Amino acid sequence: MRAKLALLGFFLFASQALGEAKISEIKIGLDGDRVLTTFTLSDAFDRRFTERVDSGLPTSILYRFVLDRDRKRWWDQKLRETTLEVVATYDAVSRAYTVHYKLNDKLIESRTVRERKALEEAMTRVEQLPVFSVAGLPHEWRLLVKVGAELGSRTVLSLIPVTISTDWRESPKFRAPGVP
Repeated sequence: MRAKLALLGFFLFASQALGEAKISEIKIGLDGDRVLTTFTLSDAFDRRFTERVDSGLPTSILYRFVLDRDRKRWWDQKLRETTLEVVATYDAVSRAYTVHYKLNDKLIESRTVRERKALEEAMTRVEQLPVFSVAGLPHEWRLLVKVGAELGSRTVLSLIPVTISTDWRESPKFRAPGVP
């Protein structure tokens, strides 16, 4: 009986690791065969996250993208996966934040911002990001993009590491462009 209560308590604590952060509605655009995504992560900068950024240590948000084939009466078929890591580092001497963007571990952009509001927007606003190519996929397939974010980790009961993450959010369904 005690083991069951301990297990129940663990799951209650672990479920609290889901952050309050939420991903807004995902907008999908097509540029030829490239799938462009736009969304915002809201409520990511809570007290803990802000303290980590202000400590000067590199602090990241890891966005995970999954391209799925939508199937009506069955599980969606995973076709491709991509990650975007946004890493911020605070320099106390210059009082500036450096933000790096890595798509699949490859640096795609860096920028420096000086204000907290600009940092929050730089880390949580994703606009027209080319995450997938749908070249070669049949036009008949209905596709969708799923997005989730990881905002670091913490420990439960000072012992068990747990990832702080958002719920997955799905885009509207779309189709690959037809062959001209």
